Amino acid sequence: MSKIQYEIKKLIATLSTTAKGWSKELNLVSWNGYPPKYDIRDWDSTHTKMGKGVTLSEGELIALYQALKQMFEGESTKEPDTPNDNWKDQLQKWLTHSPLFIQQIKNVLSYMNEKGFSIEMQKKIFIGSQPLLSEEALQYEIESISSIYSPLFEEFVQCICSLDEENIEAMFREIGKL
Repeated sequence: MSKIQYEIKKLIATLSTTAKGWSKELNLVSWNGYPPKYDIRDWDSTHTKMGKGVTLSEGELIALYQALKQMFEGESTKEPDTPNDNWKDQLQKWLTHSPLFIQQIKNVLSYMNEKGFSIEMQKKIFIGSQPLLSEEALQYEIESISSIYSPLFEEFVQCICSLDEENIEAMFREIGKL
């Protein structure tokens, strides 16, 4: 069995520590050379031994955050001051401030439409919950967009996470017309 390689890119939070020195942590971790994901698990004090854990894409972490916010604060899962309230206004903002970002999203959507990906599949691909084992070029393009336009891509993911399938389809269709 091959050894799992990992690199902790960033310690985000220590959630708890045991008397034996193990810590439950939220980290940004690259597993086997892949782009980093959010990871919650127990680590020994030297970070050479680990317990079982869960690894989340950015979209999954956002969904978890919204669920926890709803659970603890009793508020709507939609942030009132986020771009998710009106995707048309948000799309216009992206077009005005970063037309190249929208062009790259349009190119990815065009490719996915040519390949016959459903709207639900397209959403899962953008939020990172659907692995693209046979579409390495597409995966690379999305990772490129997410690293070059990190804040905009995060807004885009939050926006599509907040919309129902009908509105996602309308938004993707509108981007396709640009």
